[in-house]
Amino acid sequence: MDKSTVDIIVITYNQESLIEETLDSILNQTYDNINQIIVTDDGSIDRTPNIIKEYAKDNPLIKPILAKKNKGIAYNINRGLNEIESDYVSITGGDDLMYQHKIEKQVNYLNLNVDSVVCAHDMDVFNTNLEQSLGKFSDIISFKKIEGKVNVESIFDPSIFLCPSSFLYKSEIIPENGFDTRLKYLNDFVFSVDILMKGNLGFIDEVLGTYRIHGNNITSSEEAKMMGFEDALIAFSIILSRYPELYKLVKQRKVATYLDQILKSIKNGNDKKAKILSKVLMTDGSYFKGILAYLLSIVLNKAIIDKIYGNRKLLKLFLKFI
Repeated sequence: MDKSTVDIIVITYNQESLIEETLDSILNQTYDNINQIIVTDDGSIDRTPNIIKEYAKDNPLIKPILAKKNKGIAYNINRGLNEIESDYVSITGGDDLMYQHKIEKQVNYLNLNVDSVVCAHDMDVFNTNLEQSLGKFSDIISFKKIEGKVNVESIFDPSIFLCPSSFLYKSEIIPENGFDTRLKYLNDFVFSVDILMKGNLGFIDEVLGTYRIHGNNITSSEEAKMMGFEDALIAFSIILSRYPELYKLVKQRKVATYLDQILKSIKNGNDKKAKILSKVLMTDGSYFKGILAYLLSIVLNKAIIDKIYGNRKLLKLFLKFI
């Protein structure tokens, strides 16, 4: 029997209708060397904390960490990271599900692939309001499928998305400071860069969990949409300060972020903002793409932008362009 130990961190906030199924899916894992299930709640005001405490009474593996005040997802994850003591650590949302063989298959993968420091897999995307599966994460949310192993360069590809709940990390490479609390939405991006500067990410081309969409997902909130651009620029600055050798990759992703924001500004009828952002892009080391963006702000309109964002094939072509 493999002796590698695993800690699982479950991050929760107001998930009373979903947390029980999440915890059941973790408790039903086939891997028999799970050391602890650290459930960190970020000051929920519903029944989530009570449900966690009830589960902990009957399951000694569960270690509740309950906060009185909401401080954000980065703080909440770090509370869990401060408690890890095993060879591997998995971080999952309190609204997602693990399939029975998830941890077992990921531990086996990382033990066999010593050059990989983290392992991810595909997820089923499930709409809880419609009560139906929408398809694979790699088909529904990502625009490019990972084949085998990738390095840090792939994290900067705007067409690649991976579900954070699918990751299993080698604990020894977890950054000492964990997730950067200066960031509200892009802390997982910076964390992934920190991780992949130490080794590869291995992808298991198999659905081993469920990503549940329910309207309260933090990345789909209106605040996230409004503040995402600002958060991204801060994230790029943090990455450059830590890894100046990643300048070209950061610049490429930064340009893509600006172009995306310019299109969204046009879509929202704010042509003035689109033109200003285009000029900023020109002076920020991307003169020709800034000129192109400025021209787009003149010739494009909301209807055309809606077509781009409403058609995955068109959006995929746009992502290739940027």
